[in-house]
Amino acid sequence: MAHGTGFLDDYLPYLLRRADQTLSAAFYATLTECGVARSEWRVLAVLEELGPLSVLDLTEAALSPQPTVTHAVRRLEARGLVTRTAGATDRRQRIVAVTEEGGALTRRLISEARRLESAALADLGSLDGLVEPLRRLISSLEGAQA
Repeated sequence: MAHGTGFLDDYLPYLLRRADQTLSAAFYATLTECGVARSEWRVLAVLEELGPLSVLDLTEAALSPQPTVTHAVRRLEARGLVTRTAGATDRRQRIVAVTEEGGALTRRLISEARRLESAALADLGSLDGLVEPLRRLISSLEGAQA
């Protein structure tokens, strides 16, 4: 792809998305081999990290629209990778939790994601200086939206 001085060459959202897509390509291939859609992966990773969540909280944490999360949860539930149970205080609310089988698959995928990320970034040296500014940017932007 040619690079110049056009809008996209300096547009941070585009650059972040492009970096994400390029860095994630090998892992997306792994997901495909495992029969896990990207939306399902986000659900599994969030549940593994945060524990059982309501669909609303899961939607927010997975950075996905509610219908996407709902469909992913249904597919994962059909495969025995997550469960949905009624909420303790509101029986209409559904709490989603990863099953033992889903947790084992997710931990294997997390390990592979970390391995692929390390391999892809190995020649760049430490990127520790990039992570904290991104966290500050996210915090600032989320604070501005509140």
